[in-house]
Amino acid sequence: ALYFASKCGAAGKVYSFEFIPDNIKLWKHNVSMNPHLAGHIELVPHPVAKNHGEKIYFKDNGPGSIIRMEAFAEQTGSTTTVSIDALVKEKNITKLDFIKMDIEGTEPKALEGAIESIRKFRPKLAIANYHSMEDFVNIPKWILDLNLDYEIFIGHYTIHHEETVLFAKPKNK
Repeated sequence: ALYFASKCGAAGKVYSFEFIPDNIKLWKHNVSMNPHLAGHIELVPHPVAKNHGEKIYFKDNGPGSIIRMEAFAEQTGSTTTVSIDALVKEKNITKLDFIKMDIEGTEPKALEGAIESIRKFRPKLAIANYHSMEDFVNIPKWILDLNLDYEIFIGHYTIHHEETVLFAKPKNK
């Protein structure tokens, strides 16, 4: 969020989705160390998803947190989901330039919850597509099937097998 806030310009805004309490503490600490960017970032304390308002359950364990759709014995909390389309309407967002997602395999569902916004604004996309082999085919196919004239690029930026990112850029924009 800090990196994107540093690039968004004086009138820009970054919406950062995080709902795990320990991760929020770290998020707030990092933002507090960069007060010149704090006004450009807004924390959305909910997981991004296809459907708005669905209840989810979690066990807070930082980057090893567990998230489920049903209550479970080890859970430490619960919250509700938010879709990007609902957030755009709720916040009356009139410009959406970029969507970045690395949400541990739920990218396809979250993209479905952003379909109206993607159609309306044609933002650039950076979507993690390494969480399953199907994502390598299904995510670019889903974007191309929108018929919004996107170009697709795949990038891999680590020496490890993970962190492959699909970039989608609308032509002529």
